[in-house]
Amino acid sequence: MRERMNKDIKSSAERLLGIQKNMDPSAPIRLGIISNPFSRKNARSHITDRLLPRLVPDPSTVVNTQSVDALDKALRYLIFERGVNVLGLNGGDGTLHAAINRLIALQKEAERQFSLPFPLPKLLFLNGGTLNIVSRATGTKGNTIRTVKSFLKRTNGRVLGQLETQDLKLIRVTKENQEANYGFVFGTELVANALEMYGLFGEGYTGLIRLLSEVTLGYQLHSRLWQEHGWKLDPPTTSLTIDQVGFPQYCAVVAATIDLSLIKGVLSAIQVEPNSDGVYTKCILETDPGRLIGLIPRLMTGRRHQMIQEFPQAQQIRAFGGYTLDGECFLDRTSLESPTPYVVDYAPVPIQAVRLD
Repeated sequence: MRERMNKDIKSSAERLLGIQKNMDPSAPIRLGIISNPFSRKNARSHITDRLLPRLVPDPSTVVNTQSVDALDKALRYLIFERGVNVLGLNGGDGTLHAAINRLIALQKEAERQFSLPFPLPKLLFLNGGTLNIVSRATGTKGNTIRTVKSFLKRTNGRVLGQLETQDLKLIRVTKENQEANYGFVFGTELVANALEMYGLFGEGYTGLIRLLSEVTLGYQLHSRLWQEHGWKLDPPTTSLTIDQVGFPQYCAVVAATIDLSLIKGVLSAIQVEPNSDGVYTKCILETDPGRLIGLIPRLMTGRRHQMIQEFPQAQQIRAFGGYTLDGECFLDRTSLESPTPYVVDYAPVPIQAVRLD
């Protein structure tokens, strides 16, 4: 039994050394794709699922996943078994969020077990979801099939070191007795509540416009929708700290490590400084619902206002309640009599995204 265990450990360590070789700049580019068939664009038409395996040199490097367990297996299979060094993620922002967190978990597990560096593959973000904020920020916002075709044409015969990439920073959210959560776009509880409301109006840009319109009219007319959901826009009763600056009252915080654009990329809510060593953060201090609604155009276009505090290179945010990362909501409905804070900061995890623009 011990001999077999030692053999398995040695075999796994050799495979990890093989991964390091596959990730070397001189290694040939090998693309693998993980696709979420339930993300918005993929679910509307299954043609992407049928075409993707036909595009790549090895059809076995395209894997559909429908759960976190399936995602873990797909990552291990593509990286360990198929030698993939560029990982295409075909889905919405939630799919990308889950894949990055599972990749980091896999990296930590491997490095803890073997005490060897576990390099991550380059990531090709594909436009298979609803808002696709991440793929727009990295220049891969077009049709998934055309993006993959373009990638394969540009990289034919090239090695990994010749690939044009963009270094991306990650936001890390840590809370007592919970695993750290990683992402690109963060929002406090009111933002998470707004995303819940957003789902009521259909998703995509049409749903976003309907939400903003209905919220504005609902507040003015005290509509049924406002009576049922207006409380979700109530300001927190807890305090907030950003880089030692305390805010006893505030409405919401939005932070990002990538450019945040809305309405099909026309309106830019956040533009991150290229060489920033922190997290671009906006704190909305307005707590009156009516005046908050009036601020929405400024928030969506990045225009300044005295009730919007900006921290272009924030090092740490300390807040309470629920939050959202990359459109995934992590709500906390527990009693606020003894709330547990969470901390938001920059995560030193090397993420390289493929650029095609």
